[in-house]
Amino acid sequence: MSIQPVSFANANSLNRINFGNQDTQNINPTYTTQPYPQDSVELNDKKKGLSNGQKWGIGLGIAAALTATALLLRGKVGAAQEEVVKLAEHIDFTPAKTTKEAIEFAKTKLGVKNYDDSMPLDVMNWVNEGLTNINNVRKGKAKLFDTIGYVAHDDRDLAFMITDITNPKFGAILNVNKKTFENLGEYVKTDIQTLLNKKVLYKNKDGKLDLYPFYHCGEVSDNLLKTLNKFNENPESFSLIDKVKLYEDFASMLNVTNAFYNAPYSKIQQLLKNEGVQEILLAHSKLPDLKQLEKLSTGRQRNVLVDLVNTCLNSGDRIYVDYPSGNKFSIIYHENGHLEHLIKIGEDKFLSMGKPEACIKRFGKVSDITNDFVNSKEKQQIANRASNYAAKSPVEFVAETYRKLINKALGGDETIPDDVMKLYNEYGGPAI
Repeated sequence: MSIQPVSFANANSLNRINFGNQDTQNINPTYTTQPYPQDSVELNDKKKGLSNGQKWGIGLGIAAALTATALLLRGKVGAAQEEVVKLAEHIDFTPAKTTKEAIEFAKTKLGVKNYDDSMPLDVMNWVNEGLTNINNVRKGKAKLFDTIGYVAHDDRDLAFMITDITNPKFGAILNVNKKTFENLGEYVKTDIQTLLNKKVLYKNKDGKLDLYPFYHCGEVSDNLLKTLNKFNENPESFSLIDKVKLYEDFASMLNVTNAFYNAPYSKIQQLLKNEGVQEILLAHSKLPDLKQLEKLSTGRQRNVLVDLVNTCLNSGDRIYVDYPSGNKFSIIYHENGHLEHLIKIGEDKFLSMGKPEACIKRFGKVSDITNDFVNSKEKQQIANRASNYAAKSPVEFVAETYRKLINKALGGDETIPDDVMKLYNEYGGPAI
């Protein structure tokens, strides 16, 4: 039974490497990165448009028809500048029974000015509950979105923020991705097949989906397998939000591998803290000198990590990746992190912290602050301790850390190391 780690781009990091006494096959350092942009956001050009009928939304890179429609909105002002709702320190959330009730809750309790009423009710409740959670953690001091749109976008993001938050009509905009919600079931099916092909999942003798040992970490993976098999047998029994939770569970499990490979030095440090590991490595003359190891390139550190893990596995001890259960509100927390970060540091500085490709598009070159971040071995490894996606740029690092801080404040199983918080504060991350 061979283990081939799979890499997917983002979400929760590998917080711990566990060490036990069960046999596990060797891990293979060769892996293929696949797109899985859950919990991600692209902050592109500012385009405004109307959805079908009287509905509206903001699309990114959508057809020219939407761009033409955007011209109709210019000159219409005032909606986002109307009555300012003072948010309560604590808001009780109860799922709305009608879309009218959901929109009214968002407007009177959360300060939302515009809400696309074409959005399904359960998606509205999902957005409203996620924003309510943020408000309650921030005790009414959070800046939430003025506009909630429902717009089809080709990427597989669940939602995305628009950087133009000063538009008098719309204010700060969160667009829920209509295309993703309409295709969540198919996306999950595709991901299951990908994991079968990459030898993360396999079908056991009873025909059920199972995880190879390296990816099996106890209760969290037991629950994931239970849900996956239930979905495989009867996907129609899953609500949209059930699928969101499964989607996030996938992201949590899949993305630990990228953090494992992209932050090998920190993972070696964690590995050595497991009881008995140093003795095993010393017996095989493989106990590393951390000071010398720190000087190596990330690639060479990765090779050392794989060798150390395999040495432990071949000694009959179990090592496996440990990941938390996914959070169905992760993308909402992430996007609101972008919003609060932008407001705190200002648009110019915020945009200068974008991904390299976004910087090139906006400024003709990668900004100094992003260039330093993506080329610093130390900062990349720290960012990967927040999540793999956090390593894409300073703004994504801040948004991912904000997401984890909100989840932790709500009782989630999150580990946020001191060096992550130090870098978060360095980039102007909002106080939680």
